[in-house]
Amino acid sequence: MYSPSSWNFLGLDGFETSFENARFIIIPVPYDSTVSYRPGSRNGPHCIIDASRNVELFDIELEDEPYKKGVFTLNELVPVRGNVLETLDEIDRITKGVIQRGKIPVVIGGEHTITVGAVKSLPRDVVVVDLDAHSDLRDSYQGDAFCHASTMRRILDQGKTVIEVGVRSLSLEEFQFIKEKNLPVFYREEIRRRTLRDVLTDIRSLVEGKNVYLSIDIDVLDPSEAPGVSTPEPDGLSFRDVQEITREVCYSSNVIGLDVVEVAPISGSVITEFLAAKLLYKTLGYIRDK
Repeated sequence: MYSPSSWNFLGLDGFETSFENARFIIIPVPYDSTVSYRPGSRNGPHCIIDASRNVELFDIELEDEPYKKGVFTLNELVPVRGNVLETLDEIDRITKGVIQRGKIPVVIGGEHTITVGAVKSLPRDVVVVDLDAHSDLRDSYQGDAFCHASTMRRILDQGKTVIEVGVRSLSLEEFQFIKEKNLPVFYREEIRRRTLRDVLTDIRSLVEGKNVYLSIDIDVLDPSEAPGVSTPEPDGLSFRDVQEITREVCYSSNVIGLDVVEVAPISGSVITEFLAAKLLYKTLGYIRDK
């Protein structure tokens, strides 16, 4: 189960990728069976890992090399063809085992549905912070209750708290559901109107001192910066915006797991996967030492 992948995040050598010494365990999940627009996010994990091998290990902002906390990459999870529930159970089994060994699971997708499996066994008091262009709160989409459009709805069904940041596209059903349940959703328009700094203060008040699972759907970014996603949406956040949000979450809370999802590579371009790899590496650097 814990044999190292030869195609590992950041291209680290054997000593640097020891499972025993690693704090972060990379779990690639090449799954995109419910995608409704651009397919190809199943290729996201491989391409992000490929791009990561060209990320400079020294971080200027942190004046440190975050990889020294320990990063170990598992072999790609093999989805159960045609069965989303069994696939989610397999993701749950692996992430649960990683957490039980005192490690932080870092899931690389793949479509956003995989987050349902990644957080399934986490305690009910865990706060899921979702950076996303879409609310993913439909009860079902095209007759499917377990799909990328219903990810956060299924996580709410688990009894967990969900905070969403950067949303700028949703259905009337989802809009009404958010109001009815009084869910903490920071819309893109609100971030612009109030400024990011004010919103960060509110986010801090919601996560401070709590255990958090951080989910980053790369389509939260503007397509001008991250065009290679499954469902691009105009008027997104900038890389700097997302970086500041992830830093605030990591500094204010105890991040016990995270994922980066929905990268659907574009032939001839590496912009999006390199951005995702860079953002993920910086986020690992932001997560506080125990």
